Amino acid sequence: MIAAPRLAFALLLSAAALPARAEDEGWTRFLPDLAPAMVACLQGQAGGAVSAALPMNHGRALVRLERPDGERLECVAELAPPGQPARPESLKPLGAAPPLPGEDERRFTLTRPCAAAKPVPDAAGQPLGWLSLAGCR
Repeated sequence: MIAAPRLAFALLLSAAALPARAEDEGWTRFLPDLAPAMVACLQGQAGGAVSAALPMNHGRALVRLERPDGERLECVAELAPPGQPARPESLKPLGAAPPLPGEDERRFTLTRPCAAAKPVPDAAGQPLGWLSLAGCR
């Protein structure tokens, strides 16, 4: 009977050593697939940042943006085949809409906001933008 508690303890230790699951990465688990939509939605939004992005049906993406003045926007972009730019379809103010789960924990920007920001490459390895934690501004 002593083997059972040891086995349970060993399983517990091995589970603790596993890497974090994709669910723990929040909306960034959809990178780089949604990066072209994020870039498309940020065009014309000088200093803006993506606070969340999620895939939608029919080859579209929902992208939440924040402008430097704090205004929050929601953009829907049509995804394109790899190597082609995405196309924004709509952009509307969010007002007091509640945040999406994990929104603003990480931010995607076109310019590097701080030294800790990590580059986000496209399928060919070329930089599309930067991913950072919310406090990196």
